[in-house]
Amino acid sequence: MRDPQQLFGARSQRELQELRGYLSPEKLLLASGAPILVIPSGWKSESIGNKILVSWNASREARRAVADALPFLVAASSVTLLVVDSEERARRHGEEPGADIALYLARHGVRVEVKQVLSKGSPVADIILSQAANHGVDLIVIGAYSHARSIEMLFGGVTRTVLKQAPVPVLMSR
Repeated sequence: MRDPQQLFGARSQRELQELRGYLSPEKLLLASGAPILVIPSGWKSESIGNKILVSWNASREARRAVADALPFLVAASSVTLLVVDSEERARRHGEEPGADIALYLARHGVRVEVKQVLSKGSPVADIILSQAANHGVDLIVIGAYSHARSIEMLFGGVTRTVLKQAPVPVLMSR
């Protein structure tokens, strides 16, 4: 697995700081109850959502993100459903991790491929960002804060890292 910092450069795509009169993407996500689409400051492409990476952990937040992104997913030319370390949530995933949600998406006309990977101790956010770079995606779909927000605030977490470092648009739901 390649390091996302090497793939995308060492600079942060956006700071999660509030500008006077504006909410940060994090606070907007938590306050609005609606999905948010975050476009990185350096984004130059005219299209969004042709090749999509869905980060799937079988959480309520991930299910919500998939449902909110359904119009993008149906219109996409390819969708990769990424399942990382499914054995950690075996009861949530069922017999074949990603199969149930892939079937749901296929029934809606989505062309979806399930990819299961092991983190081998790497941060999950780095795996998501590496997979996005390796597959040339132009949209990441992710459920936000599926762990307690206080834990993610203290220790980082997938949501904050993806928000800070994703070089492509990110659709997040909570």
